[in-house]
Amino acid sequence: MVKNITVYLDNDQLEFMDRVRCGFIVAEGEDGRETFHHDLIDQAEYPSIKDLVEDIVGIFRVHKDSVLVAV
Repeated sequence: MVKNITVYLDNDQLEFMDRVRCGFIVAEGEDGRETFHHDLIDQAEYPSIKDLVEDIVGIFRVHKDSVLVAV
């Protein structure tokens, strides 16, 4: 079962873009093992970080407090 999620944003976006894109995701299990997800949300754009987090919560079925967004 997944305990914590860290979402790393895509740093290759153009400055004028007003959308948020996920670069990759690291999921930490209850046993401390980390799994890396590079293409889970492939090039999807979100109007806000909140919308991105809501999508991640739905995919991993975790509480939103378990999701950390690294900028």
